[in-house]
Amino acid sequence: MTSSTVDHKDISAGHLVDTLFGVQEEPDRTTRHRIAAEEELPHYLFDGHDNERQSALPLINVAHYRPKIVSQKNIVDLIPYADELALFERRWGFVKKPEENRESWCLRVEKEAVPVLEKLVALSQEHQLLQPRALYAYFFCAAQEDTLYLYKDNKKEVFLTIDLPRLKNGVCMADKIARKDSGAFDTIAAVGVNMGRNATEMAKRWLSAGKEVDYRYLHGFALEMLNAMTLYTAGIIAAEECCMGDVYGLGSAKQGAAKVQSALIKMLDASLIDIAFSRNYLMMPEYSSLALVFPR
Repeated sequence: MTSSTVDHKDISAGHLVDTLFGVQEEPDRTTRHRIAAEEELPHYLFDGHDNERQSALPLINVAHYRPKIVSQKNIVDLIPYADELALFERRWGFVKKPEENRESWCLRVEKEAVPVLEKLVALSQEHQLLQPRALYAYFFCAAQEDTLYLYKDNKKEVFLTIDLPRLKNGVCMADKIARKDSGAFDTIAAVGVNMGRNATEMAKRWLSAGKEVDYRYLHGFALEMLNAMTLYTAGIIAAEECCMGDVYGLGSAKQGAAKVQSALIKMLDASLIDIAFSRNYLMMPEYSSLALVFPR
């Protein structure tokens, strides 16, 4: 399996600072937006019987089973893909208090949370705290009921099956994939993302030094930027006009079981960006993830 590189730059580990709250120059803050991954798809995309569904547009011819590497050394360019609300509320715990209205909560976040985000971005820029790299490849796929089948390049052998959830509104992402018994195939993109080992080492250092608050901020930031890098890569995939659908993360225990992760890591040749699967059934390094980008 050969690989090609998209905007790939060598990333060398810089000297890491020992604290989050040292004197740092704060970069300009940019507005960030992202549609939550958990949002259900609208009914109108799937209404009607099978014979009434709109025919799929022809897909652009892209190379299959050839991984491409993406690197984004400038963390600022990933900020527009980050979900600030998820970072502040879910990961950092800035939840609106009962006595607060929305305006006072926003003022508190602006005063307490935003400066931390800007310091972490500055640290990442200066010391390569995060080293985002991604790798993606296209695979042939088909579906039967709620199960997605990913094939080897001979289009005969299945190397991975994934049971997709059917949402409360009756929608399943497998519904828009070519039927397995029809003999037709769709193309799906698989993405592996790795934020490097520096963040993991720094988080461990802060935690062992009793800096629990610093650790929580860094851990949440690394996880959210992991998602941002996934969406950034999905944007590159969409520009190739083949897979322009929803991004489906495979990081949770339910959707990302050991079988799924190990098979996808192998087929993606994710070792090209230093992603591995440990004997403890964990992806390595810690801040790594897998996702699928659907065709439509």
